[in-house]
Amino acid sequence: MAPYIPQNYLPNLKKYKYQAIDKSLISRYVLAGYWNQLVKVFPLTMAANMVTLLGALHVLIAVALNQAYAPNLVERCPAWVYFAFSLCIWIYGSFDAVDGKQARRTGTASPLGELFDHGCDSLVVSLVMILFASTCQLGETWWTVALVFFALANFYMSTMEEYHTHVLFLGYFSGPVEGIVAFSLATLATGIMGPQIWATSVYDIIGVVPQSVVARLPALTLAHMVVVGVGLGLIPTVYASFSNIARACREQGKSVASAYADAVPFVASIGSVSVWLLASPLILREHLVVFLIFVGFAFSYIVGRVIVAHVTGAPFPKLNRMHVPIFFGTANAVAPWFGFAKPFDAHNELLLVWLCLAYTAIQYAHFALEVIDTICTYLNINCLTIKQKAA
Repeated sequence: MAPYIPQNYLPNLKKYKYQAIDKSLISRYVLAGYWNQLVKVFPLTMAANMVTLLGALHVLIAVALNQAYAPNLVERCPAWVYFAFSLCIWIYGSFDAVDGKQARRTGTASPLGELFDHGCDSLVVSLVMILFASTCQLGETWWTVALVFFALANFYMSTMEEYHTHVLFLGYFSGPVEGIVAFSLATLATGIMGPQIWATSVYDIIGVVPQSVVARLPALTLAHMVVVGVGLGLIPTVYASFSNIARACREQGKSVASAYADAVPFVASIGSVSVWLLASPLILREHLVVFLIFVGFAFSYIVGRVIVAHVTGAPFPKLNRMHVPIFFGTANAVAPWFGFAKPFDAHNELLLVWLCLAYTAIQYAHFALEVIDTICTYLNINCLTIKQKAA
């Protein structure tokens, strides 16, 4: 099997320099002081990647609580569970914000730090959206699917943009800052007032729509409006990403069309799993959480390959082995549309989802461990500890 980082691209690791532009007003005027004080809590002997990992583990704690109390994303949790969601995601966001500061204050900044940070973020993004869907009691529905896929699209476009522009752009509203703040406040409010607030009709909030008209309109709650808002917010984000990519390509003398085509791996995977869910309503209605976790692992691998290519100067990765279970599952689901029997019928399709989850989790783990080992060996560093310099 070909290595994830070919030998001829390893020297680029020593040339790589992280660049970012953060336009967030909240970062600059509200949270900067808090982050500067928080980073001092961590000892200088703690590796930045350990800070990242500890933050991500809090998301897993929240997910475990959710599976215990609201596995179908519609159950009402005890108030303390929503408070725990709020605290866990706040800690995750805070640690994610200061891991780079910890790397600089310990003199251990490296390309591995960006890979490890973005890798954890790519795994966490779908889990955070599942938690929010549970908080809003969206249930195992297309609303939850849309919420997760909107977040994944935003993350992929940001990663694709960074690959071509060599700069990570964070706008006036971004997931790592404003998104974390909004989630923490929303779950805090839910713990205080109860999840029923999300079932409030939008028409009741507006208050000017006649009941005769409301009766003809589709039900639209505050929870639904959050999903719609996230989707609408994605439009300027995607436009800005494509604009920045086009400008960078023209400056570098590269093909804009070829760069735009790099969206194909994401579109192919998300489009395929959407068709799978459309053809298998039972998976959507009863097994959506495990399905979305499988999609999350596949997405994280696809994005991870892009990040590796970015820090090593390698060509943009196209379709890869992680698309295999996605395409196979979709082919299985749509087989009846073309007059064929499903290899995995309705009774066994859940088994297929679990097999896909196992495959993607193992494949992602192999990818992550192999890349970490390769970079650590080449740069003579450790991943989760600070390597002592020889006297």
